[in-house]
Amino acid sequence: MAAGKGQDEATGASTADDAMNAALEAEQKAQEAVDECQEEADRLVEQARQQARRIADRTDDRISRLHSHCGESTENQVQELLAKAEDMGQRQPPDAQKMEVLEAAVRRLAATLTRSGGEEA
Repeated sequence: MAAGKGQDEATGASTADDAMNAALEAEQKAQEAVDECQEEADRLVEQARQQARRIADRTDDRISRLHSHCGESTENQVQELLAKAEDMGQRQPPDAQKMEVLEAAVRRLAATLTRSGGEEA
């Protein structure tokens, strides 16, 4: 019976070795799958970073163009206002005759507005 027992032990050891090898092989395949997933995750993260950089660059360009446009627009408006102010400064005040006519018109208007009801002058 000793031969049978030895053969059973050898078969058992062989089965244990096979099981251990299968477990090690499965662990290795699992580790390879994890490594592949990590590499894919790293690629996706890098792609996302590149896309974020492109978006930031486009945004910076748009902001720069907007600032430039606003600066030009503001400068144009300032120049228009300065030209109008200069034009207004060059106008001559009304002469004495025009001032008398204007003052008389203002007095008549004031009198009309301050009269009660339908009084006529």
